[in-house]
Amino acid sequence: MTTPSTIILKCSILLTVLLAFEARETIAYSFGYRVTVFIYNKVLTPTPTNITVRCKSKDDNLGDHTLMPGETYEFSFKPSHLPFKNTLFFCGFTWPGNPHRHYLDIYDQAHDHCKQCSWDIILEGGCFYDGKCVPWKSIEFMEAYNTSKWPGKKGSHELAYGHPLT
Repeated sequence: MTTPSTIILKCSILLTVLLAFEARETIAYSFGYRVTVFIYNKVLTPTPTNITVRCKSKDDNLGDHTLMPGETYEFSFKPSHLPFKNTLFFCGFTWPGNPHRHYLDIYDQAHDHCKQCSWDIILEGGCFYDGKCVPWKSIEFMEAYNTSKWPGKKGSHELAYGHPLT
């Protein structure tokens, strides 16, 4: 039979272990490095034009930002410090006269090891800070009434929730 003092001791040990893990997570996160991403508008169509940028991760939607020719949008974050979790930011780009949203993986912790990551956005895709250019990861047609990432018709069940059923 378990006595009340044994139960209290076990609960105290469990609480101490949980608090130690929580403190370790907080300390590790506060000492982690920050990554800053710079996005430069260098789109020519055939003349310089404004672009709208929307960047997202699994946890964050950074909203829409309009860049005039030559302007820069920047954001920073702390990548995951957990070995089994990968930080990924992707961005969608639109500009006047083009009915498509163009996508790039702007930061992928699995292969991007920069602390200051610069991208030149051009008509064909993006050029990374090291001069390597990549084509758009995907291009989606935007209907006039549908600016979401999900193409095609939305049924009434999807319109109510704002996302497709999974």
